[in-house]
Amino acid sequence: MSTLSISGSRKVGGHGNRATRRDFYQRYDLLLANWYLLTNRIQQEIEQIREDLHAELARWRPHQPQPDWSVYADRMNMLCRNGSFPTALAWAR
Repeated sequence: MSTLSISGSRKVGGHGNRATRRDFYQRYDLLLANWYLLTNRIQQEIEQIREDLHAELARWRPHQPQPDWSVYADRMNMLCRNGSFPTALAWAR
């Protein structure tokens, strides 16, 4: 019976993580779609976030907790806020 509760809690946590991961990718896609409108500094920061995420995913193993997608989504949000993007690009979290 304890196995059911563990898998149940894993599913609940997975949905939140999946939503956060989706938020990250929506922000990332939006920034990439506007790549040539971005300053060189912001382009470099986006590339750094992507490299950091890539490195973390490369180290991740299935028996470990998934990477904290909210960290990467928050970093993308900071770029949008600090980059003075129009309101179409800067969404509230």
